Amino acid sequence: MKFILRMTLLFAFHFAFSSSVFGQTQLLDGDWQFSADRGGVLKIQDLGTLKDWRVIRVPFSWNSQFEDLRDYRGVAWYRRTVNLGAVKTGQAVLLKFGAVDYLAEVFINGKSAGLHEGGYLPFTFEIEKLIKPGANEIAVRVTDPDNDKSRWGDLNYNELPHGKQSWYVQTGGIWQSVTLTIKPQLFIKDVKVTAKIDGKLTVRVRTTDATKSGSATAGIIDPRGRTLNLGRPVIDGGEVVFNSRISNPELWSISKPNLYKIEVRLGGDRFHDQFGFRSFEARDGKLYLNGEPIYIISALDQDFYPEGIYTPPSYEFLLDQMRKARALGLNMLRTHIKVPTPDYLRAADETGVLIWYEIPSWDDNTWTPAAARRGEEIFLGQLERDWNHPSIVIQTIINEAWGVRGLREEHTRKWLKEAFLKLSPEATKAGRLTVDNSPCCGNFHIKSDLADYHQYNSIPDNRQAWDKWVADFASRPAWLWSRNGDAEPTGKEPLILSEFGNWGLPSLPDKLPWWFERDFNGREVTRPAGIFERFHAFKFDRMFAGFNELALATQRHQWLSLKHEIEEIRKHPSIQGYTITEFTDLNWECNGLLDMFRNKKIYADDLARLQQQDVIFAQAPKHNFTAGEKIGLTIYVSRYSDAASKPQTIRVIIDGRTIGEAAIKPLDRGSVAKDQSISLTAPSVSKPTAVKTILELRGLNNTLTARNYFEFFVYPKTEPQEGRIYLAGGLSRLAEVFKAAGFTVAPIAEKQALIITDKLDQQTLSMIGSGYRAIVLANDKDALSAGSMKIAPRNGATGYDGNWVTNFNWINPNRAPFKFIGFDKLLGFEAEAATPGFVIDGIATDHYDDVMSGIFLGWVNKNAAFMVESKIGEGKTIITTFRLAENYEKDEYSRHLLNEMIRLLRN
Repeated sequence: MKFILRMTLLFAFHFAFSSSVFGQTQLLDGDWQFSADRGGVLKIQDLGTLKDWRVIRVPFSWNSQFEDLRDYRGVAWYRRTVNLGAVKTGQAVLLKFGAVDYLAEVFINGKSAGLHEGGYLPFTFEIEKLIKPGANEIAVRVTDPDNDKSRWGDLNYNELPHGKQSWYVQTGGIWQSVTLTIKPQLFIKDVKVTAKIDGKLTVRVRTTDATKSGSATAGIIDPRGRTLNLGRPVIDGGEVVFNSRISNPELWSISKPNLYKIEVRLGGDRFHDQFGFRSFEARDGKLYLNGEPIYIISALDQDFYPEGIYTPPSYEFLLDQMRKARALGLNMLRTHIKVPTPDYLRAADETGVLIWYEIPSWDDNTWTPAAARRGEEIFLGQLERDWNHPSIVIQTIINEAWGVRGLREEHTRKWLKEAFLKLSPEATKAGRLTVDNSPCCGNFHIKSDLADYHQYNSIPDNRQAWDKWVADFASRPAWLWSRNGDAEPTGKEPLILSEFGNWGLPSLPDKLPWWFERDFNGREVTRPAGIFERFHAFKFDRMFAGFNELALATQRHQWLSLKHEIEEIRKHPSIQGYTITEFTDLNWECNGLLDMFRNKKIYADDLARLQQQDVIFAQAPKHNFTAGEKIGLTIYVSRYSDAASKPQTIRVIIDGRTIGEAAIKPLDRGSVAKDQSISLTAPSVSKPTAVKTILELRGLNNTLTARNYFEFFVYPKTEPQEGRIYLAGGLSRLAEVFKAAGFTVAPIAEKQALIITDKLDQQTLSMIGSGYRAIVLANDKDALSAGSMKIAPRNGATGYDGNWVTNFNWINPNRAPFKFIGFDKLLGFEAEAATPGFVIDGIATDHYDDVMSGIFLGWVNKNAAFMVESKIGEGKTIITTFRLAENYEKDEYSRHLLNEMIRLLRN
């Protein structure tokens, strides 16, 4: 009973503040009748003859409710009956739709009440002249067009803002709430509150008749419950305006999301909402919230839901996910090319989450005046609907040059600059920054309040490329801006790395979700379906008890990747923040910090410690060390809190013992301190061992400000090796290297000598068949000129680079050679130097017991080998693409791995 009462009270409070209207209000959510009109030929007068009505829940798209309509785009009808009393003289009846995708014509008792275009924003019709006492039928004809331009003209799908519906699943129909409200004819349409941090307050009220609205009153309630009347209004530009000033306002911030309530009264009408006093600005390359520097720690949120798709399940669900965002250390969500619901924004207001949101994009390669006009209208509509939300601080016009053909054409660049010049001043009035184009892949900015960019690299495989790119980005390079003579950078735009990330597969429930059979436009690498069959076919059950254990391993790998990427970004004081792709998994796309059901991934606590305004981290020249070797650390401290202005101490701790300490001087907030005074000695070990070093930043009175760890890998000192080897092909150049390691290098091939070669040609294949043993270090595409296996590069069109759908490199630690050199089942930074640039393709699943190491992408797709053992006639060979020859002398992992391979074949 207590739970039911609590839920009732929560709903009542939520409804009062989310609707922002008063009067006799009826919520029309729930069961409606629905019929798909596939021919698009039905008229309103035909509805009475229809026999195929089915029940649909409003507000949820038809795609989310009917399996046969999952991808349906076309025409459909909704209807329901509402019982009403007689409308009194001087009353208005308002029928409001939160959002309908895409074109909606509303009929009341068979007569048209109006037509609305646009799938993301609310619209209202006054219907008092169309209703009658008793039963009233509301019917809605919804058109969600496909790509058939001959049928729809410029209303075709490619020219409509639709975001990433084409990536995951479409949204058609009524997907936000419907309400019917009876009000006085003189009523409040909208209230915009502009609250400055100095306490200055302007409240602009739109009514049905400003000339009759002079009697309006307005009052606010502060976060402590104290009330204040705003005095008498003035009429300005057809609006009722209250001007006031609050002394010592309690500011809205991330740590203290203070909200004020406002009530405006006009005759028999009232309007309630919430707002906050806050400022957000870009100045001299930095970002400031309420005048204080802030480092943006953000995640991309596509705002899709497991069952409702575009429609969140409840306000409580949204509050919970915002709290989870804060618990992960996030202070912002970049709501990606979708206009979120008002409840989403209110949850952000109440939990202290900043919001950066964007116009839903239209087709990548389509730019038309109609598409551009619709985009601008949405931007302005976002301002109109969401003015009072203090959480919203950034709006974007275009993402990755989608819809403007990559900005390759002069007219698209001209439009984007003109759109920025038109829209940005309006956003500024609401206290928001504007981004023209959030770029990647060679496109750019033209005029923007921020200089952001997107970059994806598989880590650790492409770690060097990532580090180089981040350093280049931090230098404010010319490629951030159009080189066509039309860019207008100031040189002071804050730099934000606004997309990067890696995959980590979710644990799966017993009942698989409906989207499990779906992929991205037929791309096999994105397909979840068949995961269990692939898990067994490629013999992952040799290493993992089941898929969910493999999934946890991919999440650990995701954390290692994110940790390095975030630390590399924070090395550079010119970069003012980042956005991880993404907040939650979405159907087949699994780069979320949470899974799609909003469950934490395995690394949540570690990530939360790293994602703070003050961060400490360390780097060393390499990852692998020999026992007793000196390790020179470079320790970085990125500081944005006011602790930066006070002396602090760095501590390095191993096994609970402080082994190094250094003082850092006070610096300006937003700076990076660098210390190289602390060094370590790699401990003595009997086997390859991962060593975790704790890093702490402590202030006055030993207060802990930041904590992190640095991991490195230690190997026993290598004993002189034994045995005879023969170096063939291009490896003969390494004779002295192997002699120095203790091997006897035979001058000619002999059965007593293990062959190590970089080519498996016909002659070597014949020798193996007759009893020789060989290791093939296959590091180019022509390395296997004999046999059925092929060597394929990981770069380019093969997709094996993992920069989009992440690759996972695995080993089998249950058998040699990895039994003696394996740290984890998925390779990490220990193997970076040796990580293959090629894969071994063409191995049938029946032979995967012979595969010792390999690679897969995403949902265990695109499987290939890195190392395979093969018995040929009387001999045996190990073929590998690990880069062991070039790294044998300088990398401990490479040396130990090749030595173990030699030992395995020699025995």
